[in-house]
Amino acid sequence: MHDTAAIGVDVGGTATKAGVISRTGEIFLRAERPTDPQAGTKGIIGVVETLLEQSSAESISIAAIGVGAAGFVDALKGSVTFSPNLVYDDPHIAEALTARTSLPALVDNDANAAAWGEYCFGSAKGAANLAFITLGTGVGSGFVVNGDLLRGAHGAGAELGHMVIDPSGPHCPCGLKGCLEQFASGGAIERWAREAVEKDPSSSILAFAGSASEITGEHVTQAAREYDETARAVLRRAGNALGVGLSNVVNLFEPEAIVLGGSVVRAGEPFLGPARDRLSTMLTAQRRRPARLDVTSLGNDAGVMGAGMLALAMVDKEN
Repeated sequence: MHDTAAIGVDVGGTATKAGVISRTGEIFLRAERPTDPQAGTKGIIGVVETLLEQSSAESISIAAIGVGAAGFVDALKGSVTFSPNLVYDDPHIAEALTARTSLPALVDNDANAAAWGEYCFGSAKGAANLAFITLGTGVGSGFVVNGDLLRGAHGAGAELGHMVIDPSGPHCPCGLKGCLEQFASGGAIERWAREAVEKDPSSSILAFAGSASEITGEHVTQAAREYDETARAVLRRAGNALGVGLSNVVNLFEPEAIVLGGSVVRAGEPFLGPARDRLSTMLTAQRRRPARLDVTSLGNDAGVMGAGMLALAMVDKEN
C-alpha cells in the first residue's frame, strides 16, 4: 500500500495529461489522451477513470483529484468561466468529477497549477515569490506571492499572456490587440516565420517544413540551430518581446525567481538569450537588481504535479 496520493490533470491544447502523485512528488502512474477541443471535461473524466482503475489494481489510495484547466477558472467553485481556445462540455468540472468518482476535486488555471508544481518541486523550489511563465501555443502564467497562489478577485488574475504590449498589434483570441501572447508564443513564432520565408524563400525553415503553411516552431528551431539567419531573427524578435513582458513582471511582483516552461523554451539560446538580454537591459536602466531566470527542471510534468499537490493541500485543509 502506497501513501495516500492524488490524481493531477493538466489540460493542454493538444493533450490532456494526468498522473498519480505522491506527497513527495513521485509520479506513480500516468495517462494521456488527445484533447477534444469541443469536449474538454469529457477528456478529463476519461484520464481520471483510467488512473482510478490502475490505482485500484496497484493498491494506491487516491484522496482527491486536482485539475489544471486552460482558461479563466473560478477556483472556489471549480468551474471554467472563459476559455478562448477550448470548449468544456461541462464547465463545472469539479462538480462533474465528484459526481462521477465520489472524490473531492479541485480545479485551477493550468498555469497556476504548473506554478505550484514549480514551487513544490522545481528549480525554484521554496521561493516564496515566484513567477512561472509557460510558452506554448499561447502564453500562460502563474504567480506565487508570499507562498500563496495569486488568483485575483474572480479567478482570472495573473494572465501575463494577455498583457498588452502593443495596442496596435495583432488581434488576440481573448478579444484584445497586441497581447504578449501575440509576440512571444509558439503561435507568434509560426506566424512570423511564415511571413519571413515569403521574403527569404531560401531559408532552411522552408526546407524543414516543406511548405509555408506547414511551418511549426520546431522547424524554426531546427533552422536556427543550422545558423539560418532568418530563423534566428524570428526567435530574436520573440525573445525580445518576452524580455519586455518579463520586465513588467519584475516591476509588478519582484519575484525571487522567474521560471520558464512550455515547448517554446526548447528553442534554446537563440530565443532565451535575447529575452535575458532585454530583461537585463531594462532592469539595469531602472537600477533594479538582476532577476533570476530559470528554465523549468520539471519539463512537462509541472502542471500534473502542481494539480496533484493542490488537491492534497485541499484535503489536508479540510481535515
